[in-house]
This record gives sequence, C-alpha cells and structure tokens, in this order.
Amino acid sequence: MSAAAAVSNLVHFDTTPRMVRAAHASHARSCAQFAARRTEQEARSASGLVSVSTTCRSGSAVIDWAANTITIDPKQARVTRLRKGLGIAAKQLHNQGPKNQQIWMQTLTYAGDNRQWKPEHISRYLDALRKWHYSRTGSAKVRYAWVAELQQRGVIHYHVIVWLSAALTPPKPDTPWRRTDKRGNVTHEPAMWPHGMSNRMRSTAPVAYLMKYASKIESKNVGTFPHGARIHGAGGLDESGRCIRRWVLWPAYVQGNAAVSDRFKPAPGGGFINHETGELLLSEFAPTGGGFQSFIRIRTTPRRIDPSGPFSWLPEHQNTADAGPAEYLH
Repeated sequence: MSAAAAVSNLVHFDTTPRMVRAAHASHARSCAQFAARRTEQEARSASGLVSVSTTCRSGSAVIDWAANTITIDPKQARVTRLRKGLGIAAKQLHNQGPKNQQIWMQTLTYAGDNRQWKPEHISRYLDALRKWHYSRTGSAKVRYAWVAELQQRGVIHYHVIVWLSAALTPPKPDTPWRRTDKRGNVTHEPAMWPHGMSNRMRSTAPVAYLMKYASKIESKNVGTFPHGARIHGAGGLDESGRCIRRWVLWPAYVQGNAAVSDRFKPAPGGGFINHETGELLLSEFAPTGGGFQSFIRIRTTPRRIDPSGPFSWLPEHQNTADAGPAEYLH
C-alpha cells in the first residue's frame, strides 16, 4: 500500500462529524454521572421505600431517543411556574378570608429607571406593610400576593393585592403614615414606597387582576427584567394553602403518588424524597448535556392515582365497593 493510500484510509476511517461525536461523548458522561447519583440515592434510601419504576428499554435506540427526549426552555419554565404558583396562591389567599374582607390593589412605580431598582425594595415595602398591620391589629401576618411587570418604558414596577379585615384601609404606599402605641404616643413612619409613585384602589376580582399582569410575562421578555429580580411572590397562606401550592408545583410523577399533606422535597442528585417516611421518587428524566435543557426519559414511575387536582388520601373504608382512594380539594 502506498503512503498516499494509507493517509487516505486514515482520513476516511471515521466519517462521523466531530460535533456529533462530541455530543455522544457528552451524553455518555452525563448518563454515567446520573447513574452514579442514582446508585448513591438507592444506597441511602431505606429498604422497601424506593418507588418501583420501569426503564425505557424497548425498541431501537434511535426510536427510543427520539420518542423519550424532551427539551425544556428555562425561560418558559420560569413563566409557567410563575403562573401556576401565583394563581393557586391568590385563590387560596382569597378563600381564606371572610365574606366582608377588604381587598386592595396597589401599584408601586419607580420615578427613575432600572438603575434606581434594588432587589430588596419590594421586601422592604412588605416589611413596612406588616409593621403597619401589626400597629392596627396586633398581628404581623398579612395576606398578600404580587407580580412584577415591565412598563412600556422598560422600567420594572409591581402590582400588589392585599387582603385585609373589614374596616382596614392601608396607607397609600408613597405617603408617610402614623403609628400609635398602647400609651397613645404617635410616631410618624416614613412612606412604605419612597422610590416614586403609587396607586391604591379597591379590588373586586383580585385573582383576575394578578393573572392579567402575569399573562403579560412571556419567555421572550422574562429575561429583560433586571438581573436578580423576583417577579412574583405571596405571603400569609395558611397550612392548607401552602400544601396545595406545593402540590401544584410538583412534577406529575410526584403528584400521582402524593397527597397535599405529604412532605416531598427535592432530593440531592435528583428526584423527590418524603422527609417524614423516607420514600424516594426517582426522577423520570436524566439530562443529556447542553446546559440542562435536553432530557431523556430513563424510567416511568407508576402512579398510585391519576389526579385531576390537589387531593388528600381518604381513610380506609370497610365493606364498601365504591370507596375511592382520594378526595379532591376545590
């Protein structure tokens, strides 16, 4: 064989594109790392507490890869979590109050641009709101929900809903307010929102009001908020409300195996673990590389129930043929 022929054979020995080989190598490393984490999880979990799952192994490798791979847009995932979390929190906060509760909507606007914005501004406003509520009721617990929005001029501002007892009217956020202690001493407190303008109005449809502005946040503009900005929040939920919101934000394989009262939390290395029972639900997907945006299904976790919404387990029934495993919370 001539030297030229040998060189030609070496050149054409592997016709796979370099980027494809690199992707395959990255996927192999990712799978190996995930397998190592899974082995570590299984070793830590108590015997009999790890939920049984079925790995996708049927069919050809090419068909399985195409059928079981998903791509997640991090920005769209953030928007979806915003709408789900804010919507269910607002509904629960509204349902917690009495029929004669006072509902106020407030807007918090900056006089300048985003260079005046600080991440702690919304937190300090809420701290001042709690301080005012304590001065009027003796309780610092306030029911509220808020969502951020970008104005047409590109500056962030906030929409806040506050649920209060009857006869309570919050001060306008951009004006000072007075606090009277038990001895009758009056203290003038600074404005809750000293960064610009505010508005205060009564609300008759608080959930729809919040979701109207949440719907304006999309994957194409969520990245234009100031870096480090929180875009929604809620406070004052009771135990039931917190449980329901937590359940709604769980992935489907956890929802199908957990009631609202179960205490599942993200487990180190992936999946969710019930810190009360030790039950471990391993993740159904593993990253394929590429910034944790592409995932492949590696197992299917059996569902104990196919839920249509948040539910709680019913107590066991005796001698009843139609007793269901759960009751749904509305």
